[in-house]
Amino acid sequence: MSGVRLLRARDRVARSWKNGGGVTHDVAVFPEGADDESFLWRASVATIAAAGPFSRFPEIDRALMLLDGELVAKVGDTAHRLRPGSSALPFAGEDRVSAAPVGEVCTVLNIMARRGTFSAKLDRWQAARPTPADHLLLLATDTARVEIGGRRFDLSANDALLIDGPAGLSLSLDGPVAAAELVRQFVQ
Repeated sequence: MSGVRLLRARDRVARSWKNGGGVTHDVAVFPEGADDESFLWRASVATIAAAGPFSRFPEIDRALMLLDGELVAKVGDTAHRLRPGSSALPFAGEDRVSAAPVGEVCTVLNIMARRGTFSAKLDRWQAARPTPADHLLLLATDTARVEIGGRRFDLSANDALLIDGPAGLSLSLDGPVAAAELVRQFVQ
């Protein structure tokens, strides 16, 4: 079953990080209304204003994509410098991770998937692609126009579309987006 939900950035509610070190805004949580202990996947936009550790989320696979600013993220003993246009940085929720903005405050898109239930792939798209995803989240990194099955959505920066069951839908993009492909995992 497919469905499309428009998720405006202005409608997001701020909440504290699990470790209290910052603020995040949930873009989408599955199942809807789930908390930190019960979500199967979650997407949020976080502001990183100062150096500090990330919250630990055991059994959660994470991916982080820089939206604004510049950031040095340290996973274990390995430092990664994220600049505008950098690829997503994947890591395990139980890893020791810290980050420090370079200069000013930065903003990141954070995708979390509960291991064994969903896998997540986070990438930058300039054009639509076929996807095996059960859920596809498109977050505009600038203004973007998205057409899905004849419906047009005009997105401002950080607005998002959540598409349930995107396979077989006619999808076109005009503008850059961060695309999170969430695929259900079947454990036997």
